[in-house]
Amino acid sequence: MDFIEVEGKTYEDAIKKASLELNAEEKDLDIDVKEVDTKGILGFLGSKKVRIVARLRTAVATEKHKEPEVSEGHRDSEETEGPAEYGKRFLEELSGYVGLSFSVRATEVKDRLMFLVQSDHGDILIGKEGDVLEALQYVLRLAIAKRYKQGLKLLIDINGYREKRKKALTLTAKRLADRVKRTGRALKTDPLNPYERRIIHTLFKHNKNVKTKSEGEGHTKKVVISPNKITDGNRRFVDGNR
Repeated sequence: MDFIEVEGKTYEDAIKKASLELNAEEKDLDIDVKEVDTKGILGFLGSKKVRIVARLRTAVATEKHKEPEVSEGHRDSEETEGPAEYGKRFLEELSGYVGLSFSVRATEVKDRLMFLVQSDHGDILIGKEGDVLEALQYVLRLAIAKRYKQGLKLLIDINGYREKRKKALTLTAKRLADRVKRTGRALKTDPLNPYERRIIHTLFKHNKNVKTKSEGEGHTKKVVISPNKITDGNRRFVDGNR
């Protein structure tokens, strides 16, 4: 089987299911977003489901060779405008649609596309605890996936919000870790999105005293910070339990 149609609560969930079924990594798949059943802000926050068709790239290449039905004009357009340029244009057109002016700069950092937004309406675009920002990023990821038939790692930042958020999360996580080491009991963070959870997991990746894991369902999950196995005389703490 070289392709599969799956449904998930989020885009990431659908990708994960497809990767498992096809026994392939996301980078080896071409993704076609077929359906998004949504509600909420920007039409995507609080989405109910996402349906995708995932194909192994070798299979896609073979199909395109057998059925060259794409018009030259359409092919030229896709070849001349890459995901970064398309994403920048998408966001700029969206700014006019919602009536909130902002400028966008697209750049590539390692294997991730970064869209840096500057706006006088930053508080509105970021939302409470970054919920609007996450919705905006979700919309852009789906738009790029639908146009280029593949999932790309991308990140939107608005007025440097993510760096400020990273510093705040790091400080909070270190305080929780100190309490965990003192008490031997596991503690949990507030619900966090995947990017924020990754910050905490990376922070304690090589820490000998504590370990982390995500807990929960859906897009936002809590991070559990628990002590590594510690032997102190006859006392032993394992995952926060005596």
